[in-house]
Amino acid sequence: MLLVVLMAAMLAVSACGKKTSPKEAMQNAWAASMKMKSFAFDGSFVIDELALPSGAQAADLPFAELIRNASLAVSGAYVQNPLRMEMDLKLALPGDLALTVDVPVIFTEDKVYVRIPDIPMLPLGDAAGKFVELDPAGLTEEDGGTLPAVDVELQRKLSGEVLGILFRSLDEKIYFQELKKDDVSGLPGDLKADRYVKFSVTPENFDAFMQTLADQVLPALVDLLLENEEYRSMLRITEDELKRAKEEIASNGPESLRNSLEELKKNLKVNEISLTGALKGDHLVYQKLKGNVEATENGETTKIGFTFDIRYDKINEDVTFKHDIPADALTMEEFRRSLFPGLAF
Repeated sequence: MLLVVLMAAMLAVSACGKKTSPKEAMQNAWAASMKMKSFAFDGSFVIDELALPSGAQAADLPFAELIRNASLAVSGAYVQNPLRMEMDLKLALPGDLALTVDVPVIFTEDKVYVRIPDIPMLPLGDAAGKFVELDPAGLTEEDGGTLPAVDVELQRKLSGEVLGILFRSLDEKIYFQELKKDDVSGLPGDLKADRYVKFSVTPENFDAFMQTLADQVLPALVDLLLENEEYRSMLRITEDELKRAKEEIASNGPESLRNSLEELKKNLKVNEISLTGALKGDHLVYQKLKGNVEATENGETTKIGFTFDIRYDKINEDVTFKHDIPADALTMEEFRRSLFPGLAF
């Protein structure tokens, strides 16, 4: 009896100490992220490399230089119930005409509020510095047409399911790896995490990745959308369109998709697509997405490299919002009138 008790204790300890694989850790972290009730975030998007076709460089050089050195910072907070999310977007353009543009955006259950930036030399009338209230479902043709309501929760859910399908379909040994903290560049100095996991698509595994997309991921995505009317409505895809796509996949077989992807590969070269996550417990507390791709058209090649990183704090805790819901926000009609005073709308 003593021996049995000792063996059971040893098994319990070993089970508690068992470390999940990198792929499983990433999947669990994404699933946990979709269930977060609140969090604060802080991130940035930077163009690391931009090379235009030789024939286009002369005409687009000023634009290219502006984009190449631009940076976009994003920060804010999120609460699930009642839904409220706030994003502060800060675009910094360097150069002789250096410019920084701040655009706060507030999301609620059924409204979106955007503060119009005060930009020198850009006539925005009395609207500059004020919030404009948008009702996506109530926009008129003058506003750009009716849009589906902004459903932040549904977007989060769909993103989680899509990534879940992708991760489940991929071979762990080929695409996932455990990293040490020192292997992850650019980490915030005060970030605390238990482990670091990286998913990556490289020239070495790109062919296998594309084949997996054709054989498993795309058919599974079609089925997911067919099963969920809310997703179809948000993406503005009809059930008939998806059924036709599924029939085409079934009639042509995986080989047809592979051939299409082979054609795509002739014009697209992926040097890197990677997602590195810092995990604390089951939650992602930091993510870094890096991309470096080359696209060729008519013998001319465009190359772009970018980095997007974001940090999450106060997960499932009380968060602070910088902006109140504006009680004096302009309607779209008032906004148009401020731009074009004297004109009837």
